Amino acid sequence: MNKINKMISILIVFVVVVLLTYIITNSIMSSDVNSQVGGPQIELLDLNESPFTVHFNEKPTVLLFFTSWCPYCNEDAPKMVELYEKYKEEVNVYGINLIYQDDIVDVKKYIEEHQIQYPILLDKTGEHYKNYGDFGFPVLHFIDQEGNTIDSIIGATEIEFIEESFKFLIENS
Repeated sequence: MNKINKMISILIVFVVVVLLTYIITNSIMSSDVNSQVGGPQIELLDLNESPFTVHFNEKPTVLLFFTSWCPYCNEDAPKMVELYEKYKEEVNVYGINLIYQDDIVDVKKYIEEHQIQYPILLDKTGEHYKNYGDFGFPVLHFIDQEGNTIDSIIGATEIEFIEESFKFLIENS
């Protein structure tokens, strides 16, 4: 009986060691991937055409795809400035200009005219616009910290409706 108990004890220790090794190895591998990749992200260009990375894992994120000549984008711009000021501590907001359909001089005038303080990025080819579904513009995508779109608004709308989506994003991230 003593030999059987000893064998069971050795077997239990072996299983525990194997499980701990597996858990530790996976944990190290996961942290290496996250440190290399930085979590969910997209790469765009800033207004100086320098690379800029949007890291979704920092905070919940709102992406606003727009053009400077779009009347609906111009209608919603003051609303987004107001909501950015109200929620900037809780949510990252990025304006993404579809520069392949716009002119950089006009984009800079648009930013100045509307006194936009959130980062404006450039989608030179429309790749990101297409990845999020090129439905029209303006289009807002509300993205959680895992990089999942949890809400979208297409076209101009009332500020109260946009703010509800901001609140929903905060509550569900």
